[in-house]
Amino acid sequence: MKIKFLILFLLLNTCICYSQNPWLQGKGDVLLSPSVTHYYTDTNSDNSSNKSDFSNNGFYENYVYKLYFSTSLISNKLSLIGNIPYIKSTYGDDSTLDNNNELGDVELGVKMHLKKIGEYHYLMGSLTTIIPMYSNDVGPFVGFDKFGTELKVNISGNSKWMGINDNFHQLEFGIKKFFDGGPYQFKLYGSQAYRLTDKFLVMGDVEVLLSRGDDFTVSQEDVRITADFDILKTTLNFGYEFSPNFALYAGGFSDLWNRNISVGKGWQIFSVIKL
Repeated sequence: MKIKFLILFLLLNTCICYSQNPWLQGKGDVLLSPSVTHYYTDTNSDNSSNKSDFSNNGFYENYVYKLYFSTSLISNKLSLIGNIPYIKSTYGDDSTLDNNNELGDVELGVKMHLKKIGEYHYLMGSLTTIIPMYSNDVGPFVGFDKFGTELKVNISGNSKWMGINDNFHQLEFGIKKFFDGGPYQFKLYGSQAYRLTDKFLVMGDVEVLLSRGDDFTVSQEDVRITADFDILKTTLNFGYEFSPNFALYAGGFSDLWNRNISVGKGWQIFSVIKL
C-alpha cells in the first residue's frame, strides 16, 4: 500500500456546534448549526509516533459539510440531537488522483440534563446512534462503514471570577463503540471561551482521542484506515454574535501528537442559529 495509518478526519471530528453549545433547548426551541471543515495531511505517524511523509508526494484532504440540530423533547430536560455530514474527499500522489463525494456517519440521539452542580455548572449526558450512509465501494473511503453508539458525559458552566456572562468552559468524556468487530474509542475534551467585547469571542479547546481495534482495518489500494491510534489536537476559534439568535465562528486546528495515524491540520467555519 502506498500510504499506511491514514484515518479520515471525519472519524476524529467532534461536531463543532455540539462542543460549543451544550445547553438544552426550551420547549418549542430549535438550534441549528451548519459548518464546513477543511482537513489536510501529507504526513504519517507510526506506532512509535515517528513522523514520515507520504510516499510518492502523496496527500489526503477533505471538506466536511455538516448540519447539527437540537430540539426539545421534554422542556429543557431532554433534547433530540442530530448530526448530518457530507464529505468531499481527495487522495493524490504522483500517479493517482481519487475523489469521492458522499454522506458520512449520521448521528441521531438524545441529550439530557442530569444535575446542577453548585451555582454555575451543569452535568449533562447524551446517547447517540451512528448510522453509516455509505458503502465503501469508492475511494477514498470516508469511515468504517459500521453502525455504532456513543455515550458522553459533560460538565459545563461559567467561572465567577472571570465574569459570569464573559466566559464559558466545559469538560467532556465520551465512549464510542462500532459494532461487529469495530473499535472502541475514548475521548476527553476540554474547552474555554471568553468574551473579548459585547460581540467578539475567542474559544480554545484540546481533545484527546484513543482508539483501540487491533484486529480491524478498512483497506483500499492507496489508504488503510486503521482502528488502533492515539491523537491529541487543539483548536482556536473566533466568533462574532450578530444577534442573540445568530453567531458566526471561524478558526483553525492542528494535531499536536499522534500515534499510528496521519498528522493533519485545517480550518473550520460554523454558525449557531436559534429558532
